Amino acid sequence: MDIEDWPSAKTLPALYRELKQLDLLEHVAELEAFGFTVLPPEKVGPPQQHEAVRDALLDVACERKGCSQAELPGVFSDDQELLRFMLWDDPLFEKIVVNPAALGLVEYLLGSQCILSLCDGWVKGAGDARTGVHCDWAQFEMPTFPPEPYTANFNYLLSDYTKEDGALGFVPGSHRWRRWPSPEEAEYWNDRCHPIEAPFGSMIVWGDHTWHGSYPRRTQGLRLMMLGTFCRPHMQTQEPFRQTVAQAALDRNPLRFARLMDVRGAFSVRQVAAASSKVEGRRIVRRPRGPRWPSELAGRRTGRRTGRAAPGGGFRPLRRRVRPGDGEGQAQGDSLSRSLPRAAAQAGGVIRTNHAHKR
Repeated sequence: MDIEDWPSAKTLPALYRELKQLDLLEHVAELEAFGFTVLPPEKVGPPQQHEAVRDALLDVACERKGCSQAELPGVFSDDQELLRFMLWDDPLFEKIVVNPAALGLVEYLLGSQCILSLCDGWVKGAGDARTGVHCDWAQFEMPTFPPEPYTANFNYLLSDYTKEDGALGFVPGSHRWRRWPSPEEAEYWNDRCHPIEAPFGSMIVWGDHTWHGSYPRRTQGLRLMMLGTFCRPHMQTQEPFRQTVAQAALDRNPLRFARLMDVRGAFSVRQVAAASSKVEGRRIVRRPRGPRWPSELAGRRTGRRTGRAAPGGGFRPLRRRVRPGDGEGQAQGDSLSRSLPRAAAQAGGVIRTNHAHKR
């Protein structure tokens, strides 16, 4: 049928036509049915691109480990490591996060306004190192998952993947269960998940509901991969691209790259200095509020000091406890995030805080 720009479907018709033009509709069906899909190398880019990105990743690993490429297998023997904050190490990485095929499928999962959360490399050596079965859902305060994912990943395979080479493995259809695996289930699926056997240059895409893990590498050499994680625009990113992106990077990339950096977001952090200066040097004071958690009420009843009393009544905790799995860089207090928007409104500007997941 003809796909028109129906207002009720928002940006999906335009995205659907683009996915069809890129011959990705079968991959959309695989994401819906099984929770993951594998793009062949020819849909990701030319052979020269795969080789250049692999070499750039190896250069980053050598620089950070202070060794030569020949020494890397020994450095990562019986080990694996996520090389964080890699986006600005080589302009080649910037091109990969706007790869049309990968980004098109990610936008299908998260919407066309999604932003980049992290861009890392992953190096695994021969040995017993592996990743247990899990899913990437990180909203730990939500006991059940909504139908839609909040984050999505691509894994750009920069070496051949087989089970013996330490490949990623998936539990097909697990995205429909909408929950984390229990410890018993994770142990059961560790050696039963479906291994991804794909050639160098392929790319795997999946959402945060899908259970997955990896197998240990039983062959010599290194398993190499570049990882991109994207999230919905209301969420806190794991890496602070708004603060770190340079104007030169924005100038040499398409406009979609700037949106991935969230530099034009409604609460852009770049406005903080201007808005703060209009407060005329006044200190932003945390305003009192009532108890927020049952533990605060319990502390008031029993006399245990779980926080401090606020002037004029109310009660607030000294610091929010960080639960296991909270994203890196997530703020630990929340009173300041409530006061900053008020101060910005008084100043006629907008202030964005890097607090928690929601604006």
